[in-house]
Amino acid sequence: MNTNYPFISVILPIRNEEDKILSTLNSILIQNYKSDKIEILISDGSSYDNTITIINNIANQNPRIKIIKNNYKIVSTGFNLALNEAKGDIIIRIDGHCEIAQNYIEKCYNLLKETDADIVGGVIETISSGLIGNAISIAQSSPFGVGGVKFRRIDLDKGSYVDTLAFGAHRRELYTDIGGYDEEMICNQDDEFNFRAIQAGKKIWMDPTIQIKYYSRSSFSNLFKQYFNYGCFKVRGIQKRRQIISIRHLIPATFVVGLMGTLIPGFILQQPWFSSSVLTIYMIINILFSIIVAPSISLIPLIFLSYWTLHLGYGLGFIWGFIRFLGKWSDTSLKDNHFNKEKFISNSRA
Repeated sequence: MNTNYPFISVILPIRNEEDKILSTLNSILIQNYKSDKIEILISDGSSYDNTITIINNIANQNPRIKIIKNNYKIVSTGFNLALNEAKGDIIIRIDGHCEIAQNYIEKCYNLLKETDADIVGGVIETISSGLIGNAISIAQSSPFGVGGVKFRRIDLDKGSYVDTLAFGAHRRELYTDIGGYDEEMICNQDDEFNFRAIQAGKKIWMDPTIQIKYYSRSSFSNLFKQYFNYGCFKVRGIQKRRQIISIRHLIPATFVVGLMGTLIPGFILQQPWFSSSVLTIYMIINILFSIIVAPSISLIPLIFLSYWTLHLGYGLGFIWGFIRFLGKWSDTSLKDNHFNKEKFISNSRA
């Protein structure tokens, strides 16, 4: 490994992560990258559980850890507040319910050095505990569940340029070129940022040998809420970046519209065969994919419900996004209000 180590800033925008924050921080602290070249900036969105107590216990032994207050409780704002304090030549964003492989930082650094990419990252292995959590993690890792999103495909064996990824490593100058996270994006902020980077001529490289464990939601209600918000703010991202809507984003919304378009007329016309046609086709496809990916028979119905929940949630959210942001198609402005570009530049170690 090259002995000329660049400084790394790892940013964690978090809130109420008492269950996973210890394992997340430990995975960062045991990196095989030079330890005195890593700082950990934790932007806490007013956690009211034991998250801060756990962090403080670790920080007392590790001066590399710094806690930043994020009273706005929004990930994008929290990230920008931490970004203002970052000194790293490379900026890495990690969530408080992830575990990165021991060579994660080293591999990201090497890729940025060896390629012309401005953002690099790897694949997410979605994991959880309990029957429902396991079913959800399986659904989130399958093409039927999330479409063609490559960073959720742990079966890939070759790196490639991609349009987006999660928990990437960024060259510092990327933020001086295109700005920080858009704080209007309550979620999907990394997706909007990545597309903005591509529009500016930047490149994103994903290597499947770079691996991250991501703890999924453990209940159907939380899964629905997560994907409803994904769908809703995907619309706002499309508006802001004039992004072409891909098939994987349209399918859930089309399914919901098709379902409503058959259920309502079928109910009015009192023709049950008509109202159940789309639903029946979807259920058959869902059952087939649930059987294919299920490691055991007992998980098949739970995987079926996981698919149903995330598709319905995303589809309804996407439709609601068009309604909620109907008057904002002309507003493409970047709202990175709490990113202080001058302070960020002055903090550079270069």
